[in-house]
Amino acid sequence: MVRLASWVMGLWLLAACAAFAAPLDEAAKQEEQQAAAPDQTDKDKSVEAINTARAAVVEALSRAPLGFRRILFVSEIPEGFAAYQPRATIIFAPDEPLIVYTEPIGVAWTKDGDEFSSKLVVDFEIRLPDGKVLAGQRDFGEFALSAREAPLDFMTHIKLDVTGAPVGSYILGLTIHDTNSGKSTITDLPFEIK
Repeated sequence: MVRLASWVMGLWLLAACAAFAAPLDEAAKQEEQQAAAPDQTDKDKSVEAINTARAAVVEALSRAPLGFRRILFVSEIPEGFAAYQPRATIIFAPDEPLIVYTEPIGVAWTKDGDEFSSKLVVDFEIRLPDGKVLAGQRDFGEFALSAREAPLDFMTHIKLDVTGAPVGSYILGLTIHDTNSGKSTITDLPFEIK
């Protein structure tokens, strides 16, 4: 009889502990979920901080003179912003095209309704190191972009076929015209054909 009473008492204690532990387990789970998921205030603060930083970058870009954050020869047509493969050298084979990756800055964006737009026009010259112009074209390329916000990251690429050019040293001169602001910038990229 004592055994049966002890066994019943043990079951009762076990059931009481389980019943008491269930709310504690549920409360612990809720605390873990709340700690893991930031509240709306934290999300709002993060979005506000991102928007403030973005506005500062947009302002800095709008005040920058027209130019390039990055401009270089690449080995293939880039897939997008910062998605390029730099060339190991400025030496090209006689039948190899010149591919230039650019990240223009200081681009003027105009707002029309809900969209911002820009338009850049490119001239090029191929010169000898002494300055003699061998070839060139005004309005060779045009890069237009429209977006809901003025983009922070903007890239273009230029591809030129120089097949038939003799072996030697050259300079690729690029002039970029911003049609929104009327500003222009000039950049020279030396290269060789061997």
